[in-house]
Amino acid sequence: MHYLDYLVKITELTTNDGDIVEIFELRPAMPDEVFDEWAIHFRQNYVADSLLDSLVSGTGKTKQEYLLEYKFPSATDGFGPGTRSGDFSELLVSDYLEFVLGFTVPRERYKNKFNRNSSTQGTDVIGFKIHAERPDPSDELITFEVKAKASGDAPENRLQDAINDSYKDPIRKGETLSALKQIYIEKGNIQRVTQIERFQNKPDRPYTERYGAAAVHSSATYSETMIKSVRLTAGDRWLIVIKKDNLMQLIHKLYEVASQC
Repeated sequence: MHYLDYLVKITELTTNDGDIVEIFELRPAMPDEVFDEWAIHFRQNYVADSLLDSLVSGTGKTKQEYLLEYKFPSATDGFGPGTRSGDFSELLVSDYLEFVLGFTVPRERYKNKFNRNSSTQGTDVIGFKIHAERPDPSDELITFEVKAKASGDAPENRLQDAINDSYKDPIRKGETLSALKQIYIEKGNIQRVTQIERFQNKPDRPYTERYGAAAVHSSATYSETMIKSVRLTAGDRWLIVIKKDNLMQLIHKLYEVASQC
């Protein structure tokens, strides 16, 4: 994913309690061909292109209309814009974990929505690395709670919100793995079933576990002072903030280009 070349770590902030927050910026001036590649990849998180003809058949819609009206969160109605920014932010973190850091990151949650304008339940982002054929304690499982504030003029401490919700992840992790396993069983994807099982019984098959919290902001809603004020009430967390000028404008453009197929 060449667009990730434009996701640049610009600094690290130290919170008032001494924790480190990595600050990334999504840079502008992305070439059209890179943005188009990103949009095609982004669409695949909601529906495989190989299924589009069958799904559109009988609806009286074009592919673009089908995606905008049935699959993608609405740009204007109800919770649609908020769901757009939430999905975008989760998928941005997912891409960073997968294509930069080498984790396997399941994407099934976006393909199985019954309400396109609602966020899905469970852990926002889950990823894993398996280093050998047999289970090894060095195998890694990571979960991220992701919050977004892509529009507005007032700063908001979404990183603290992500931290607070991340403490639910040890419970939601098991539920998420179980749901993913059922999807892969139904699809007949035995390789993925085996990968999920690797992380379902930590006492018998120990592995390395890490929890993270991320916030994705427009520049107008980002506040360094607020970032420094965040507090961890228990345990360690990998803390990330990503910011971008006019972020909601970018999100809407990405969905629009992704619908053009």
